[in-house]
Amino acid sequence: MVDYAGAAVGTAFSVLFELVKELVITIAAFRGQLKKIESTLSTIQPIINQIDKFNNILDRGQEEMRPIQVLLEEGKGLVDKCSEIHKLNFCTKYMHSKKLTKFNAEVVEKFQIYMPLLNLVTNKQTSMDVKTIGEDVRDVKDLLTTGLSSSVALQSGLEALDNLSVPAAPNFIVGSEVKASLSKLRERLLEEGASVIIVTAPGGCGKTTLLKKLCHDAAVEGKFKDNIMFVSVSKKPNLTDIVQKMYQRNRFKVPEIKSEGDAVYCLQQLLRKIGQNPVLLALDDVWKESESIVEKFDFDEIKDYKIVVTSRYEFPGFSPVHRLNPLTHDEAVELFRQCVTVDDRSVAAPDSQLLNEMVEHCKRLPLVIKVVAKSLRGRDYAFWREKLNELNKGHSLLDSAKEIEDCLGKSLDDMAGEPSIKERFMDLGSFPEDCMIPATALIDMWVELYKLDPDGVRAITDLHELVSRNLADLAVSRKDSSDDHESYSSHYYSGHFAQQHDLLRELAIKECNRGEIEKRDRLILELNGNKFPDWWSEQKQQPLSARLLSISTDKTFSAPWPNLELPQAEVLVLNFQNDMQSKTYALTYALPKFIEKADKLKALIVTNHSFFPAELHNFHVVGSNLRRIRFQRVTVPFLSMGKLRLHSLKKISFFMCYISQTSTSNDAKISDAMPNLVELDIDYCDNLTALPDGICEIKPLKKLNITNCHNFSALPEQIGQLVFLEVVRLNSCTALSQLPDSIRSLQNVKLLDVSDCLNLSALPDQIGQMVNLDRINMRGCLKLSKLPRSIVKLRNLKKVICEKEKADLWGLLKGTLPSLNITLFEEEPSLDWLE
Repeated sequence: MVDYAGAAVGTAFSVLFELVKELVITIAAFRGQLKKIESTLSTIQPIINQIDKFNNILDRGQEEMRPIQVLLEEGKGLVDKCSEIHKLNFCTKYMHSKKLTKFNAEVVEKFQIYMPLLNLVTNKQTSMDVKTIGEDVRDVKDLLTTGLSSSVALQSGLEALDNLSVPAAPNFIVGSEVKASLSKLRERLLEEGASVIIVTAPGGCGKTTLLKKLCHDAAVEGKFKDNIMFVSVSKKPNLTDIVQKMYQRNRFKVPEIKSEGDAVYCLQQLLRKIGQNPVLLALDDVWKESESIVEKFDFDEIKDYKIVVTSRYEFPGFSPVHRLNPLTHDEAVELFRQCVTVDDRSVAAPDSQLLNEMVEHCKRLPLVIKVVAKSLRGRDYAFWREKLNELNKGHSLLDSAKEIEDCLGKSLDDMAGEPSIKERFMDLGSFPEDCMIPATALIDMWVELYKLDPDGVRAITDLHELVSRNLADLAVSRKDSSDDHESYSSHYYSGHFAQQHDLLRELAIKECNRGEIEKRDRLILELNGNKFPDWWSEQKQQPLSARLLSISTDKTFSAPWPNLELPQAEVLVLNFQNDMQSKTYALTYALPKFIEKADKLKALIVTNHSFFPAELHNFHVVGSNLRRIRFQRVTVPFLSMGKLRLHSLKKISFFMCYISQTSTSNDAKISDAMPNLVELDIDYCDNLTALPDGICEIKPLKKLNITNCHNFSALPEQIGQLVFLEVVRLNSCTALSQLPDSIRSLQNVKLLDVSDCLNLSALPDQIGQMVNLDRINMRGCLKLSKLPRSIVKLRNLKKVICEKEKADLWGLLKGTLPSLNITLFEEEPSLDWLE
């Protein structure tokens, strides 16, 4: 009995194909979707012809062929309906476009099982007899039943369409940033020549969506036509597999490839074959460890060859790099409204306040917005309110939506081979949400926790690595033109601040919280009011193993500290805040008594995140093993600190502190408290007018940084006693009018920075005795109009930074100081970082 199922499929296909070709010309509203369907049908037409021709040989029953016939007939119904929908009926047009896209994808999926037939039949000579064809078809059936072994190269246009064609793009995009990015990237692709463009952003920002939209752009499609190839690279790309698919996509015979070297050679040959026309290669989701893949695809000799890469990593070896930023709040609201739409009915939140609060929890990430909006589609007010209440109580979206956690979690997977970077990423969770984290605080933390170089060069390198992976942002509040980063202290980074996206912070904390509390390597605690965790307040805890402990309190915290046993703690980060609106009401904050027994504690970082300084008490609990202390926005009894015993202390920093300078006659010397201090940093401490004389008795002191202290007017006369000083930085001390003569004794000083000391009228007469002086920064010294004669003795002076009018003074010395380089400072101040 003859089976006519194949013929029925052929008839249904022919009817659909002719209809699509006709409507592509006549119906403009759905032309994009219809052209894609036409392309798909054109690709599978040879399969349909062979099914029809060899129906009896295939020996397939009506039951097997019936689903394909039904699919094609359903497609005809969808295509028929295109002519009935009015072009101004936007909602119906949108929903029907989605149905056409879905149908196209289903056709591709259904016909994959017939790809082997196309390969085997079309590669045979036309003179084959029926018996030989029958044997080949039996081979095909064997392949289908054994799962189509990956060693068989299936040279099918349809398979290539499925693997390297551009996936469907959303019908709308939201956000001026995204639209501007699309426009900018389009311009770059339309330029002639070869280039690699990196599109980078944190996970969930919409990089893949942008790339799909770009590849489907009419102007881009018009230029590159069929030479647009879209490759999802991900974690472990197979270069051989990608190159073979590119051959399939371009309908060339697939070469046998035995090594990556062969793959690169074959890729080059392929690009030369198709490179007479413009070529666009889109590499989506490239991980850091796959950077070599991008390099292997990059061939300058191909005339008009563009590569667009999306990645969470910046790939600094390539340019240009395009950063895609999160949405603004209004754009996030717009996207949320779009995503919460059901069918052709626009469904908004029960009220605008509820919607805005829900969007706030989504942190402006498109992925998060889409997932949350989808979960709320069609739900009533009670459901929205319940979901919002959960989030307000601190429930994490990472726990409630696996899709979000999986997406952001890829960032951790990408660090699997570099555990040190993952450690640094988790450490950022030690600081509060939305906090600008001073780079110098991270340096103090990481130098002690990971035994890095004291100047923090490695710490800053690691911070930049986090930024390049889009795991943190780095803002620069002020640029120091002295190039201190080349050879001097970490104070160069005092104007650098890191910030971590809220959801990435949640991810970091979630990773930190794995395992039993007593055994965790880092412990990050956030206290609400005076409520301590049960394991702590009940005093039943075992000694903690944490090497890093971070405690953040809110505005209502006032309780005494329960005891904690921290035998392994090396770094303690304390974050607190108050609700005071006026500095006339001082907040009192006590250091926890348990610090006293933390014998291994090396670094203490205390930050008041309120606007006004808070009074800090219990200084006596600070242990003698501390090597680094950093205070921010606290009142510090600097002169009274002489009673402490900080004999291991190497560095102490005060940032935006109120330094109390009251003292009594029986106060111990500060040099007795910290006799081994190497670095003293005082920044933005407005009430500081002078240093205690005892500072000059700390013989090991090498770095003295007093910056942005606008009432600081004089260095101690005994400053010359600090014979080991290498760095004296006094920039933006606007009340400073002169330097003491004894400074000439500082013969080991290499850097003298008096930049923006507006009232400094002269350098010391005997400055020439500072024989090792290597650099002077005197930009912004408006009253300094002449140089002392002894300046000619500075034979080691290599660099001076000043404005053009001061450069003339130094220019006269070029003959005497042949190594001198005069750098003009012309930078305009910027407040962009405040955004």
